[in-house]
Amino acid sequence: MVLATREKVAALGVSNVECVQAGFLSYEHQGTPADFVYSRNALHHLTDFWKAVALQSIALMLRPGGILRLRDIVFAFDPPEAERFIRDWLNSGRERPDEGWTRAEFEEHLRDEHSTFNWLLEPMLERAGFDVKEADYGSRRIYAHYVCVKTEGNAPSAARSGN
Repeated sequence: MVLATREKVAALGVSNVECVQAGFLSYEHQGTPADFVYSRNALHHLTDFWKAVALQSIALMLRPGGILRLRDIVFAFDPPEAERFIRDWLNSGRERPDEGWTRAEFEEHLRDEHSTFNWLLEPMLERAGFDVKEADYGSRRIYAHYVCVKTEGNAPSAARSGN
């Protein structure tokens, strides 16, 4: 994906884009704060604990007003609705991998990956210092697309102490 993006940037003659391949937890930003971060189908590889850490790291690298565009597998339904939405998603799997994701791949995702509910992810985004401007879950309510803006002058929330 990074190579494809680099090639597209070069073909367009864009000079103000830097494509970086690094992990959510290992990337160390250098230079001026970024204007834009894009993540597609990657955040679900992290548990919720590490998602929150990663989102705070992204917020720290963005300038105030910077944009995070996030696309990922996010469950936009309540637990009592899970059986219906997951069944429909599994049934939408293709016969062959060259036609798209298969049912077996969807099942593997459910078993081995860490997708979360939108009502858990969105507070993580807000706590990290983002204002969720757009949230689209599509008709399947399995894939989410977010446009988030780093709030002006708002650093990620510090941990709250309790008794």
